[in-house]
Amino acid sequence: MSPRLFLVACFAALALAALGAVAAGTILIDRNLPEEMAQFSHIVIVYGGGIMFLLVAIIAVLWAYLDHAVAQPLSSLTRGIQTVLYANPEHRIEVDDVHQLGGLPPAVEELVAQLGVARTRVNEAITEATTRVEEQKHQLETILRELHEGVIVCNLNHHILLYNDRALDLLHVGGQLGLNRSLFSFSNRQPILHALGRLTNRLAGQEAHPEGLTVPFICATTDGRHTLEGRMGLMLDKDGNPTGYVLSFKDKTEELAALGLRDRLLRESTEGLRGPVGNLRAAAEILVAHSDMPAEEQAPFKQVVINEANFLTTRLETLAAHYRDVITGHWPTTDIYSANLFNNLMRRLRDERQLEVVMTGIPYWLHGDSYTLVEVLDMLIHKVNQHYGATTFDLEAVGGERHIYLDVIWKGAPIPAHELDTWLDLQLEDAFGRLSIRDVLEHHKTDVWSLPHRETRAQLRLPLPPAVQQGAKRERRRMPSRPEFYDFDLFRQQPDLAEIGERPLKSLTYVVFDTETTGLQPSGGDEIISIAGVRVVNGRILTGESFERLVDPGRVIPRDSVRFHGITDDMVKDKPPIHVVLPQFRQFVDDSVLVAHNAAFDLKFLKIKEEEAGVRFDTPVLDTLLLSVFLHDYTQKHSLDFVAERFGIEVRGRHTALGDALVTAGVFLKMLDVLEARGITTLNQAVAAANSIVEVRARQAAF
Repeated sequence: MSPRLFLVACFAALALAALGAVAAGTILIDRNLPEEMAQFSHIVIVYGGGIMFLLVAIIAVLWAYLDHAVAQPLSSLTRGIQTVLYANPEHRIEVDDVHQLGGLPPAVEELVAQLGVARTRVNEAITEATTRVEEQKHQLETILRELHEGVIVCNLNHHILLYNDRALDLLHVGGQLGLNRSLFSFSNRQPILHALGRLTNRLAGQEAHPEGLTVPFICATTDGRHTLEGRMGLMLDKDGNPTGYVLSFKDKTEELAALGLRDRLLRESTEGLRGPVGNLRAAAEILVAHSDMPAEEQAPFKQVVINEANFLTTRLETLAAHYRDVITGHWPTTDIYSANLFNNLMRRLRDERQLEVVMTGIPYWLHGDSYTLVEVLDMLIHKVNQHYGATTFDLEAVGGERHIYLDVIWKGAPIPAHELDTWLDLQLEDAFGRLSIRDVLEHHKTDVWSLPHRETRAQLRLPLPPAVQQGAKRERRRMPSRPEFYDFDLFRQQPDLAEIGERPLKSLTYVVFDTETTGLQPSGGDEIISIAGVRVVNGRILTGESFERLVDPGRVIPRDSVRFHGITDDMVKDKPPIHVVLPQFRQFVDDSVLVAHNAAFDLKFLKIKEEEAGVRFDTPVLDTLLLSVFLHDYTQKHSLDFVAERFGIEVRGRHTALGDALVTAGVFLKMLDVLEARGITTLNQAVAAANSIVEVRARQAAF
């Protein structure tokens, strides 16, 4: 309870007690008067009432004096101490000269000064101790920046924790890539999930692998325009539990496109020769069959035909071999444990209750691309189910002399060869680059066979090469130690958005924004001419992840407004209108909490344009003006300039949308510590605190 409320309660109780005592005394006196003095009873009542009024007046005056001289100064002193402790060490505590706190304010000032000295010494020690760490961090940042590969670090929720400039270039998304955003906003989902599943299986002991906790992968950007190739590495905490993963990748779009071109040319130069070669050989056979031709005439001709036919046949096989080497040599393959491959396939099919898939036999090591093989097996199983009604399948790996065979077995008849051939040209739905089953088989230098199995069963068999290095003969490669990064609190699991209200304020992602407008009447025709925002993640203002747009308001900007923000009609000429800019800003905001100073003003402009722009701003909102009133109710100075000064925030770029957003972001981060000291730690509590100020001001306006 605050000192003011405590005084109110005490004096209210004292007043009630005094009134009760006087009233009781008056009643007793009145009842005990002799009959002959009954005419004086009204005098007793008047006397008692006067005493009651006098007591109430004395108590009220005394309370008012103590409130002004003690309670209010104590409240101001408390707020000032909190501001010094949690926001601005240079803040000067403001206490009115009319107080009865004696030497307490000077003592507090001295204590604050000594605290400042102690803080300075501690900061110097910390600075000295962390200098070398900062140097190492700078070196690591330089390395990341200069890498030719893109690097992205994600937590297990696939939210981005770190990225380098090269990742921005490779993903072709500019400033839209940001911390705590979903990786799947930029790349397709299944290859990443598949690679992560393989790594978690290895970690669980299901697959001991010489490459440790890294696997190759290929994925595409969400628009399908770029193909990325790289490696995924699993990151562990000190207890060996997975906390996230690292992706390093290159853009292989042009290289794979060139490979596709060579693929087509080689196909034409090989498959296209089969007809001429067959005709040539047929002609040679006919010539050989006609023995009536004189021998001396037949011999040279026959020899030429046979020699050319043999040459072309040999050439055909050579070209075909080169063709397969070209299209498979670049494709990223690795040693795969068949049990892990089948587990990934079964995980894909788990939700389809009409299918029952069982893994049988002894696992084997083989070599290939795990993701595309899973896609092929998945589609083949679905085709068998659709055309032959089979619902139960066995998956088995069988060892051979030169190959490892992957068998899909079901009860029924084998698939006719001509029908299976038509299936091979089907495109895989979730695979990048519109690969067909045939493409994947060619990349693996293999084919798929339809064979009878035991009794009334049939199977599809996929021959694959054995692992390059098998079992215990594998030599573990020593992987270079990865750099130690410094700010990965986002590895913590993120709760559902429905629980956002109960999440700690410091764990949330914010977009602090501001607008510049043609005037102050959003409902009277004034328009937005500039909007800007900056993201705040994990207690840091990410100036590199900002949004800033000029907007054509479709009307003349008044001179008075130009003097305020400096934006002229020429500056917004040919700029996009608000219905184009607002969806871009909404995408930038995503699921973040919005923050603004005097947020009601800026939000009114946004809400008016929601229908026209086809977006909704329905995320939570915090207002730093209302929070300032809540934290510092002893003053009436709550403009952004005064609040920034109170919290020790340097003001730059004032009266520009981005400049004001950055100042507000700095103020907001300082407020979080002071709010925490006041017991306000969750979003719901912060909203309730701001709403309480709105209610108080509404009541004040009613009187």
